[in-house]
Amino acid sequence: MNQGSSKDIIREYWQRNIEAFGRFYAEISEEEFDSPSWLSFLYKKFILPHEKKLMNVRYERTICFIDRFVKSGMTAVDVGCGTGLFTVEMLRRGARVIAVDYAESALKLTRSLVKSSVPDLQGSVEYLLLDVTEKPLPKSDVSIALGVTPYIHNLDAFLANILTTTERFYCLYLNRRHWANRLRVILPLLNVRRVRFFDSTQVDRILAFHHFCLVDREPFATGFLDHVYKL
Repeated sequence: MNQGSSKDIIREYWQRNIEAFGRFYAEISEEEFDSPSWLSFLYKKFILPHEKKLMNVRYERTICFIDRFVKSGMTAVDVGCGTGLFTVEMLRRGARVIAVDYAESALKLTRSLVKSSVPDLQGSVEYLLLDVTEKPLPKSDVSIALGVTPYIHNLDAFLANILTTTERFYCLYLNRRHWANRLRVILPLLNVRRVRFFDSTQVDRILAFHHFCLVDREPFATGFLDHVYKL
């Protein structure tokens, strides 16, 4: 399988599943995994309840970041906006928000949530259908990317197209060195979402190249949450 076809498969997966995955914040996700039915059953029964708790923690930590660093008058970018939860929260704090995703279904869901949650702020959001590994983002004061890097094939290009356009960035990575991720590398069948893993040294190299300072690296589940700022 070549890189292009692999990217297309991942995009199609999220076209189908973004709404179901988004229900993690309210109920158990009903997404369809690319795995045998028996494995999907076991994963949903034993792993998804734990993932739901982690999603709630990730949500709370991201809201804390937004509360601290997204201010009125700023331009904020929500990379991989999904169902639009964080786009809405940044709009509520007075920012102009650029909601970015490479799945049209995600932008549609985000637009719908903005319309139903903050109808008076619809004029403060721009929707951008974009693969961030291929083109840079518009300029911004702050950017967030939660749940995006696990599906990125070219981390250098992805981060370059963000770090050259923003001042502050909050991002989640899955840690290649975590035992659970090591197991998923050894047994690819267990990697039901076909996620990718990165070493912190690789991330640090890219940050240094773009003159970004690591403010905080917080372990989270099988990965880490990075808060970085341009020097």
